[in-house]
Amino acid sequence: MLLTKQAICMKKLFLLIVSLFIAIQSFTQNKIDEINILIIHNKYHEALALSDEIYAEYETNADYFYQRAILFKLLYNYRQAISEINKAIDLDPENTEYLTELGFILLRADKTNEAQKIFEQVIQVDPYNLKCGIALSNLYMKDKKNNNAEKVLLKLYEKDSLNAYITRNIGICKYLQGDTLTFKWLKKANKLDSTDIKTYRYLFTAYTVKEDFDRAFGIINRAQSIDPQNELLFVMEADLHVIRNHNFRAIPVYLKAYEIDPEDEELPRKIGLCYYKIKNYDLAKHYLRIADQKSMNLDVYKHLGYIYKLNNEPDSSNYYFNKALELLRADNNTIFDIYNDVAENYYALGNYKHAIAWYERSLNLEITGMWLRSLKNKALIDIASIYADKLNDKERAIEYFMKVTDDTSFFVNEQDYYKYAQQQITRLKEDLFFEGKL
Repeated sequence: MLLTKQAICMKKLFLLIVSLFIAIQSFTQNKIDEINILIIHNKYHEALALSDEIYAEYETNADYFYQRAILFKLLYNYRQAISEINKAIDLDPENTEYLTELGFILLRADKTNEAQKIFEQVIQVDPYNLKCGIALSNLYMKDKKNNNAEKVLLKLYEKDSLNAYITRNIGICKYLQGDTLTFKWLKKANKLDSTDIKTYRYLFTAYTVKEDFDRAFGIINRAQSIDPQNELLFVMEADLHVIRNHNFRAIPVYLKAYEIDPEDEELPRKIGLCYYKIKNYDLAKHYLRIADQKSMNLDVYKHLGYIYKLNNEPDSSNYYFNKALELLRADNNTIFDIYNDVAENYYALGNYKHAIAWYERSLNLEITGMWLRSLKNKALIDIASIYADKLNDKERAIEYFMKVTDDTSFFVNEQDYYKYAQQQITRLKEDLFFEGKL
């Protein structure tokens, strides 16, 4: 009888433990559901607080850390998101979904090279992984590794031959590699999704390269009918008219694009130049002057100069020709830097006379700015050092060091050059004295 009572007690205890376990699981599962609901409603900080509460119950659950990684990604805390997804991977290293998520977090954190390696790792195991394959192929295309991108996309195509996005991108890869199968793939993509504007754009460009202009115009016109507010489609058509020297046809198309986007800086220039080429100088002047207000452009200034010259307005003509010359005029400060770079290259090659000649050329330039003297003093010191250390001409070296010390009205930041030049002059004079040359 006693044994029976003990058995009954043990059974009750077992049932109690099971009930408690179920209750705990139910509680934590309810919490997980609450977290998901909060995430759906963009309440990320509240979701994170709840997630922290149930950490002890889920510290060995890979999905828990996966959820936390996504949550930190949504909070733009990529460092913590990477840490959490790595915990999930440690618990379940074979899970490609976790690895793929790590790749996307790395992408968001601008760690492109690391993301690419993760995607490559996933594709080795699961070549049909759509999410990962698309991301990897896009990275390859961005790096102009179009052959690599095509291989990944063709594998995805084996799994889903009705996917217009994959088909189109294979066509783009073919186009970028100059492959004759470009049209086959782009046309197939067009049949799968006749509303995809990017497919039309690449078909248009491919026909243009092939000089099949009738088909090119037919394609772009179909795209325009699908997306009539897409400025780029009208600009592409008009540009082709200009390439073919059909400026009169380009004008109404450019005007349509300009109607869609009046803030476009390039369109007034393009319209003005087209009117100039068909000798409608009044409208050319009108649009070129609008272009002048939007940005500085050599073509705009030149053609406005020509128009005012044709109109016998020499003062206005010269005004725009001078603006053109201002754009053409080289910036001496930039040239100074380039001359010094050339000099340093000759120095590296051991051609010291040429190095000195280029430094001298830089010193003859008129340059401006608060660091003017510092720049020139550095060039003088470089010349002096070549004479002293490479050409063993201490007298000439002293001459150049002296040019640095001639003007004592230097800024504080120029004292180093001044002191260095003084020290070198003293050292070189001592050497010349012991050599019996002073």
